[in-house]
Amino acid sequence: MTAFTDWRVDFSTGIPVYKQIVNYLFLEIGRGSLREGDRLPTIKELAEQLNVNPNTVAKAYRELDIKGIIAGRRGDGSYVSAQPEHPVSKTTQQKRVKLDELFGRVIAEAKAYGITEADILEHIAERIHEDE
Repeated sequence: MTAFTDWRVDFSTGIPVYKQIVNYLFLEIGRGSLREGDRLPTIKELAEQLNVNPNTVAKAYRELDIKGIIAGRRGDGSYVSAQPEHPVSKTTQQKRVKLDELFGRVIAEAKAYGITEADILEHIAERIHEDE
């Protein structure tokens, strides 16, 4: 439940707060910091920690629940419920759709921070070579 301890919402990006929460949870699951069965903060706890309206957190949790990423257990909180499918099982079209979704978010946030196309491409090249 410590996934949110050092993370803060950035109110200056123009990205809706609920979407930032959704994106952050996807990131933490992708990194392996959150795993299937891990308990998430309650809506109230997270709203207080991030200093946002509880309805905002509830909207993020609802979106994640609809996508099957988390599951709420009445009276017991919300838990990470699924890990992304193994990439080999995805079709080329499914991968393309996912890349469009991911890069759409990256580009929107990058523009909000004044990050250029050259900066993005350079960073991607560096990250790809890090993992080799």
